[in-house]
Amino acid sequence: MKTVAGILLYIWQLPQNLLGLLVVLFTMPAAVIPSDDGYVVVRSSYRMRGGISLGRYVIISARQCTTDTIRHELGHCRQSRMLGWLYLIVIGLPSVLWAWLGERIAPGKSYCWFYTEKWADRLGGVEI
Repeated sequence: MKTVAGILLYIWQLPQNLLGLLVVLFTMPAAVIPSDDGYVVVRSSYRMRGGISLGRYVIISARQCTTDTIRHELGHCRQSRMLGWLYLIVIGLPSVLWAWLGERIAPGKSYCWFYTEKWADRLGGVEI
């Protein structure tokens, strides 16, 4: 039964799982750390900046591989589990745009102020 549930969960998150797998294959991971709840945490090389969560895959820069960053990215994984195919539209794209343009859109606002990041922190158990 666990295998069937795992397959269904992978399909439920298929678009972001496929993107995540591609990113993992192209970031030359320095370490792969499977988590207890089925997520794959990848610490990438120093070439990558920040972190990204795509389905069950978490890719984090070696520079920012802290407990809080891992928890935050696992919060995004939980969002993916909840939203399924809607994740990339509701969370993924807005989150990337916020990371890229946030300071210009809302000067003085913290990165964690944006709804996608605040929710990920809460789901991941990040203390602010």
